[in-house]
Amino acid sequence: MTHSRINWLAAVTAFVLFLIAYVPLLVLSSHNHPSAADDYCFADTATRYGFWQAQIYYYNGWTGRYFSNMLVHGNPLVWGWYDGFRLIPALAVTGLVASLYSLVSEILREQALRTRLISTGLLFYAVILGMHSTVEGFFWTAAVASYTIPTILTLYLLAVLLRWYRLPSGTIKTLTTVWAAVLIFAIVGSGETNLILLLLILLAAGAYRLFFLRTFDWLLAGMVVVTLLSAWLVFRAPGNGIRMGSNEQAGNIPKALVDTARWLGVVLMTSVLKTPLLPLSLFWVPVAVRLNRPDSAVAALFRVPLLLLKLVVLGLLVVLIFPSTYGLGVAPGRVLNVAELTFVLGWFYVLTGWVRWLMQQDNALGRWLNQGIPLPVWVTSLAGLWVIGSLGLSPTLHQSYTDINTGAAATYDREMTVRHQQLTAPSDTLRLTPISVYPASLFIEDIHTNSDHWWNRCQAQYYQHKVVILDEPTTTTR
Repeated sequence: MTHSRINWLAAVTAFVLFLIAYVPLLVLSSHNHPSAADDYCFADTATRYGFWQAQIYYYNGWTGRYFSNMLVHGNPLVWGWYDGFRLIPALAVTGLVASLYSLVSEILREQALRTRLISTGLLFYAVILGMHSTVEGFFWTAAVASYTIPTILTLYLLAVLLRWYRLPSGTIKTLTTVWAAVLIFAIVGSGETNLILLLLILLAAGAYRLFFLRTFDWLLAGMVVVTLLSAWLVFRAPGNGIRMGSNEQAGNIPKALVDTARWLGVVLMTSVLKTPLLPLSLFWVPVAVRLNRPDSAVAALFRVPLLLLKLVVLGLLVVLIFPSTYGLGVAPGRVLNVAELTFVLGWFYVLTGWVRWLMQQDNALGRWLNQGIPLPVWVTSLAGLWVIGSLGLSPTLHQSYTDINTGAAATYDREMTVRHQQLTAPSDTLRLTPISVYPASLFIEDIHTNSDHWWNRCQAQYYQHKVVILDEPTTTTR
């Protein structure tokens, strides 16, 4: 088989695998509805008190996430656009693809467009297969605003910062600096998880340049200052103390450390065993070799000492998970989604650094890498089969296809549409029948049989009913 034919086959395979991960999320997006959890409460607050007053209300009474607060209080329900929720997951998924492509393209800017597209498609494929909660990643608007959107912006920010270093001095470079600061302001104001991730990345990069390259990086120092100022706005919010005090599971450090180690193991084992991370690493090796050649414009990115690089990635994962286990008592799926994406990207970063170390060794493996000899066809074939076979190992992907193929998503869509029609009809007391199926890839929480529950009250107030109550369920499928 010729080299060009192998490249063509790799491109087609990567595109098909990308579609296998991407298309079901778009299909499920068309079945999405507002969640009883938070969506109606945000909309009710904004419609009753006004958009800006809602920001003040939540900042003082619940959370300092000033940017994600703006997003959720501007959700489609506020504008009376109920079907707008069918668009949010598709935009979130596509935004993740776009941000991954921005970062990959900046790192692989000297490589062919085909290589950048293949790398992005396979990276997205691996991330989706290892995702811990699809509904918290793309379909629950509150989680999308506080976790997915800042993650997307963080990936894009890294691409912007990398681009800044190769721009000539002038107006464009100055505007890029301002744009990076704006992105940081938005990321930090969206949620504490990405705040921590961003701050540690900036500090680690700045420390490396200072202590190893003997260069004080004014850009990174300025971005750290912007991050800290933005974080001050988040943590000074009176609502943060109220929110933390409402959770009885919070504040147990020994338990939080144990739970952090346990959830870290879950992230690592899921990513390694249930995604094609290992076989994709084989395909990445030739790219890593090109990135580490002396004439590569990005070779300096991978000159970090290998042990230090591993410790940084491990440290990032720990500090991503620990605040949730300490503050909430659990590590929710939305946090694990961010940790999994961080691990996947960190894996390939460490792998590239490891390839650099091997290329410096005076042995057969080092000489083979430096000569750029392609992997044997039988090796790439087995790795390709492993990549394809990993489809059967992903619980997340399996759940998505199950919800589509069994008609659960369509049934949920149809019954929620009927419920919406009931909710819009005028009445004082409205009794609703539980829907017959709760697809796990779409559904997070329903209203309760207790009419005084927060979710019930928010829906009642939004639709101008006195009481909304859910009848006792019979048998449901999830």
